[in-house]
Amino acid sequence: MRIIKLLVLFISISINVISQTDQLNENQVINIEQSSQNELDGLNNLLHLSPEQKEQIFDIIHGVLIKNKQVQSMKLIAADKKDILTRNNNAKIDMIKNVLIGKQKPLYTQYLANQITTKGLED
Repeated sequence: MRIIKLLVLFISISINVISQTDQLNENQVINIEQSSQNELDGLNNLLHLSPEQKEQIFDIIHGVLIKNKQVQSMKLIAADKKDILTRNNNAKIDMIKNVLIGKQKPLYTQYLANQITTKGLED
């Protein structure tokens, strides 16, 4: 009888842990989607993107955020993670610049310069 009770307890705990893990993964996906949309909205307000540009830039932002999340979960030295994240960010900037046209590129470059200045003040 004790073995059955322990087995039932073990199974119920296992099911609870699995469901919490699934919910955590789902929340991370929603968080990445929302972060991607927020960043896209900010760029759209600044650059007045066309629908095609919005789609391309969303895909770029979303892909880089997923990649960065994977890097952060890897067991690497902090300096290596930072280097990879920096390279990913630089690649994102270059890909976004390739999507932009005309006056959008200088506006985006100025936006990035302001971001760097603002981050420097926060440190």
